[in-house]
Amino acid sequence: MTRFFAILSSLLLLTGAVFAGFGYLATFEPTDTVIQFMAFRIGYTVVGLSCLVGVGLVIANAFWK
Repeated sequence: MTRFFAILSSLLLLTGAVFAGFGYLATFEPTDTVIQFMAFRIGYTVVGLSCLVGVGLVIANAFWK
């Protein structure tokens, strides 16, 4: 993997992590259905952490090669 593709994929994954962060914060708005928004919180957390782990793996892989 060239460094260009590592930078490009890292930026795309960071964009996904930022989107998940904003989505997570948006689930704290007052609403009547707390259970539904708890599922969204869990989903946004999983997506955000997955993107951050992916960024770490891409960067580590780019520097090891």
